[in-house]
Amino acid sequence: DTTTSSPAASTQHEKVPVRAGDGKKVVLIDHEDSFVHTLGNYLRQTGASVQTLRSGPFALSTISEMSDKPDLVILSPGPGNPKDFELSKTLDFLIENEIPAFGVCLGLQGMVEHFGGELGVLGYPMHGKPSMVSLTDDGRKEQSIFAGLPDTFEVARYHSLYGVREKMPSCLSVTAVSTEDNIIMGIEHKSLPLGAVQFHPESILTSPKHGIRLLENALRVLSKGGELENK
Repeated sequence: DTTTSSPAASTQHEKVPVRAGDGKKVVLIDHEDSFVHTLGNYLRQTGASVQTLRSGPFALSTISEMSDKPDLVILSPGPGNPKDFELSKTLDFLIENEIPAFGVCLGLQGMVEHFGGELGVLGYPMHGKPSMVSLTDDGRKEQSIFAGLPDTFEVARYHSLYGVREKMPSCLSVTAVSTEDNIIMGIEHKSLPLGAVQFHPESILTSPKHGIRLLENALRVLSKGGELENK
């Protein structure tokens, strides 16, 4: 006799896709930005559990007291400049405790300053403006946070400060630039699990599939036990 299995039986053996954030703990440090809740929602869509903490000593002490350190800390966008939020202190803490981090907008600027780079001020408004970004050779690498994304795609920019390309610290790789004004749009540290983007992956002006893919990549590549750590 030929035995056939019912559709229901075969369905039971199908594997449920594993999401990038499944089983991972993310701390989202809020630099008083209106986008932080949307960013948290995007992160939850990856399967990660997300805890939002207002930036400052309280956030760092809360992380210190956690029995299990976060798999990834997200440095949110925010008004003003990185020094207003003592972002360098936050980065010192994360590096000392070997906690990976991914920065958005202000988070990128903070990383540039922390490692000795300089910030400039745009002479034109870029708040809520769509802009095309192109990946560099480093951004096209398999272990980049841009893995699987198009070489060029549209994103949302909300910033006046930017990392000066000519003064970029040697420890940071530039992974993406804007096509219209050649401003740095993505960076990754060459030896530490740190990466950042200048644009807003959580904005509606950035394709949601690209924004979530970027956060998934950050979780896969940067987080504890991720591909960068294991390569």
